[in-house]
Amino acid sequence: MLALANAAFAATFYKWTDKDGTVHYGDAPPKGFTGTVSRIDVDPEAHSVAPAVKPVEKAVPLEPGAAPQAPAEPDLLTQRRQTRARLEANLERARARLDLARKSLAEAGEPQPDEWQVTLGGPPGPGAQVPRSNCHKTQDGRTICPGRVPSAEYYSRVQQLEDQVKRAELAVEDAERAYRRGVD
Repeated sequence: MLALANAAFAATFYKWTDKDGTVHYGDAPPKGFTGTVSRIDVDPEAHSVAPAVKPVEKAVPLEPGAAPQAPAEPDLLTQRRQTRARLEANLERARARLDLARKSLAEAGEPQPDEWQVTLGGPPGPGAQVPRSNCHKTQDGRTICPGRVPSAEYYSRVQQLEDQVKRAELAVEDAERAYRRGVD
């Protein structure tokens, strides 16, 4: 009877590595996976661990009118986990800001309707077969052809977007360095 009880508690796990190199464990083999899956049988007698005993905290009676004491500082492992989580969240936020800045720059595209200006240029370039209809001759015989070009506001807007990308890239680098220092 005892042997059957131990067999009932035995566990079987499966281990596989995906195409990105990430190792996975599960209690069933993955469906549709074409790579190598390793079966791992666990013997509960060979891998038993005694449960951790949590120390009992004694209640200290408060005197009437006394304020309760602040809880004790978390242990070192908890502090490290909290620091790692905070640094990882900072890094993810920095990466998200960088993605948004890059997307904004990519979508800058053509100038907006209010970012165009009309300039008076010279005659059509050499080899132009059809004279432009908006060209006209001045009294001194010069040909002037007005044209539409992006204004300084357009270039200023694009420069601001490029600066945002640079600042976001620096912020990601800083967050990565802080993450490595805080985790190493």
